[in-house]
Amino acid sequence: MRNANKMTLLGAMLMTAVSAQAFNVKGTIVDKTTKEPLIGATIQIEGTTTGAITDIDGRFELSNLKGNNCTLVIQYVSYQSQRITINAGQKEELVIALAPDTQTMEEVTVTARKNLENERTLQLERQRSSVAIENLGAKEMSVKGISNVEEGVKKITGVSIASAGQIIVRGLGDRYSTTTLNGLPIASPNPDNKLIPLNLFPTSTVKNITVSKVYEANAFADYSGAHIDIGTKEQTGEDFFSISFNTGGKFNTLGREMYRMDHDGTLFKTPSLNSQLREMSLTDFEDYARKNTLFNTSFDVSQKNALPEFGGNIGIGKNFDLEGNQRLSLLASLGLSNEQQIMMDASVRTLEATGTTLNDFNYDSYANTLKIAGLGSLGYSFRTRDQLSYTFFYARNAIDTYMYREGYDYEDHNLIGSNSVTHIYSLQNHQLSGKHFFGEQWNLQWGGSYSQTSSDEPDRRQIMFIREGSELNLFKLNRQETMRYFGTLDEKEWVGNLMGEYKFGTQNKLQAGFTYKDKSRDYFSTRFYYNLNKLNPTIGSIEDIYTPSGYLNQESINNGQVVINRSQQPKDSYAAGTKIYAGYILADIYPVDALLVNVGVRYESSRQWVNYAEDGGTQQRRELNSDDLFPAMNLRYQFNKKNNLRLSFSRTVTRPSFIEMAPFLYQESYGSAQIRGNAELQNGYNYNVDLRYEFFEDNGDMFSATAYYKHLENPIEQIQQLSGGATIHSFKNANNGMATGLEVEFRKTLAQELRLGANASFMYTDVKLPEGGAYTNTERALQGASPYLVNADLTYSPRFGETRQLSAALVYNLQGPRIQSVGISGLGDVKQQPVHTLNFAGSFKFSEKVAVKLQVNDMLNQPVIFKQEVPSTGEKVEVERFKRGSSFEIGITYTL
Repeated sequence: MRNANKMTLLGAMLMTAVSAQAFNVKGTIVDKTTKEPLIGATIQIEGTTTGAITDIDGRFELSNLKGNNCTLVIQYVSYQSQRITINAGQKEELVIALAPDTQTMEEVTVTARKNLENERTLQLERQRSSVAIENLGAKEMSVKGISNVEEGVKKITGVSIASAGQIIVRGLGDRYSTTTLNGLPIASPNPDNKLIPLNLFPTSTVKNITVSKVYEANAFADYSGAHIDIGTKEQTGEDFFSISFNTGGKFNTLGREMYRMDHDGTLFKTPSLNSQLREMSLTDFEDYARKNTLFNTSFDVSQKNALPEFGGNIGIGKNFDLEGNQRLSLLASLGLSNEQQIMMDASVRTLEATGTTLNDFNYDSYANTLKIAGLGSLGYSFRTRDQLSYTFFYARNAIDTYMYREGYDYEDHNLIGSNSVTHIYSLQNHQLSGKHFFGEQWNLQWGGSYSQTSSDEPDRRQIMFIREGSELNLFKLNRQETMRYFGTLDEKEWVGNLMGEYKFGTQNKLQAGFTYKDKSRDYFSTRFYYNLNKLNPTIGSIEDIYTPSGYLNQESINNGQVVINRSQQPKDSYAAGTKIYAGYILADIYPVDALLVNVGVRYESSRQWVNYAEDGGTQQRRELNSDDLFPAMNLRYQFNKKNNLRLSFSRTVTRPSFIEMAPFLYQESYGSAQIRGNAELQNGYNYNVDLRYEFFEDNGDMFSATAYYKHLENPIEQIQQLSGGATIHSFKNANNGMATGLEVEFRKTLAQELRLGANASFMYTDVKLPEGGAYTNTERALQGASPYLVNADLTYSPRFGETRQLSAALVYNLQGPRIQSVGISGLGDVKQQPVHTLNFAGSFKFSEKVAVKLQVNDMLNQPVIFKQEVPSTGEKVEVERFKRGSSFEIGITYTL
């Protein structure tokens, strides 16, 4: 009996001890109908002041709860509250679905704007979209250490970046894609690229990136690759003020000597040429140049050790609740950063048909970059759901590069070059838009934008030397080796659109709209060549090439030893423009609940022109006008809420760029390729078919597989022609081409907070080139197309309590081989070899206010190598090599 009493007492003590242990509760709050996470929902333990608020993923955690159980009260604006009882033994994470409060909604309608930055919400948008899309949100980009939009789109299936920032989608080059900002087209400051440089957009200003590789009739029809839409941030949540600071550098640069040619001010300033030097007659210029200093810079080169890179961002968001269910929302952001990069022992060579080297040079380059980006967003909500918004975006990327080159030219001259290039891209964009609802069935949307972009290359300089035995002298073979170049390209674009939508039935809708686009471009350049025939200085050592001002100065100009000649021909400038009037009708129809038919047709009237000068100076005008219909159909069959099958058909257009359609000889800058347009060039047309299967899990896991085929009718292809021994790039319509491939993507939760994501693309492209070119292969893959691309990432994001969180990600990219330049005169194509990159991004959030980050980019530090096939020998010869170097960055963010 005594033993039984002891056992009873011991059991009671154990039960008391267990009941006294603390327990934790984790979960996610979602909308019962849409399954979207609810941000800012409150979870409170009934009868206490203990509680939590859901984060941007709808998640919450309550720690150290006492007792055997507790009752949670979950509340969210315009949703029915819930009370649920949780036992201490609860181990699985909760998923709590709240239903809209219809009674409250009848009294007052509260329209919340979706936070389209987090991964889960964007996946729901992707799942429900009428057309096949892929997207990337601000949160995912932050976790993966993505600093700008260019880096972001590389993570999308089938997208890669070629040289000079050109976007390649499914093997189709820059001309086959289009870029919009908040749904409205945006001009490009790059004369050679259709798309604006995407590294102008830092992720600190970006809400999300949406990529559609199928066509829908409410968009401009000039793409077959992808429509890339950059969504800028807007104020959708609580008020905030944040400031961040980061520092870092490249391991091969930090602390080493940086060389830079003399410069006029800092990279915050755009140097300009005195307009009088362009406007005065040639005779007046020659007289003026002998007596006056023309430029604010010399050819001298200075040295200093590379300091750490610095960057920072400041942001503010504020909501103002007004009377009558009105709200004013303000968001502003300003970011600034600099970069420095040294590339040592890089090499480049050119070959002749037998494989013999013609030119062989090694070079070291030193680049300084300054990036500025500013965003302002003002939103006004009224009449419960109507919205007006204004967005201002400004970006400026300034890059100053000094290059030291040494090697042998085709005449076996041992040459040394000292070069400086400054390139400044800037963008200023204003957008005004509105959305208005008239009952439950009708809504009207309108928008307008004005973009002003510029590409400035102020004061590109070059001075050349030659080794002759033991002597080092100025190289002055044709009086063009020592020179300056000033070039400016400005582009302005106005866009306006108006769209009305009518909803009928339970899910059907009919949409009609009108869009207008007016783009204009102005380009001009001036070159100054130094005649040094009378100048014979003594150059004692290689170090003396960095201080040529001892002999190349105003005194030598005044005494006639140096003559500056101005080259400013009519063909060095042109003006161009395009106007497009478009209208469309689009419908979403559900013949049965599971099948969505998105069908539409678009009419576009395009008027494109270029005013230019022929080689002899005669002014000419080339026009290319067209009126076209572009049908599109996108089908989505939903087997159940997790499985979709999509099928798309469309016809789209590829229009030539301004410099491609006019037959004048154009060279953007000294040393770049010479280009002559083609007056016979016409539009190309594309016929596109896509088939995609999608599978989505509630926890964010997904899988998709896509097969596509594109028939290219009269595609525009770059060709090479020989003129006087020089190679000139031109353009022709090929007979036809094709692109086909398979894309696979998946995301999988391996364990709690551990996720794996990957995508792969396998492509085949083919084009048959027209007659009349100097190219070696008349049939080849599309230039820039890789037969395969792979992306993979592994992310780990555990939480420690309500606010502390660790995020760590390994991000891998493989870019397959691609044609860099087309082979001519018996030589094969120059191909970039496969490139592997691996990045690490880590961050830790200590509280709601403080977070730190660490990034290491290009951990593999693999060289970029180009090889050219020599058909006569069967060899593949390396013709170019460089290595950018690994880099690191540490940062801290403080948020109020």
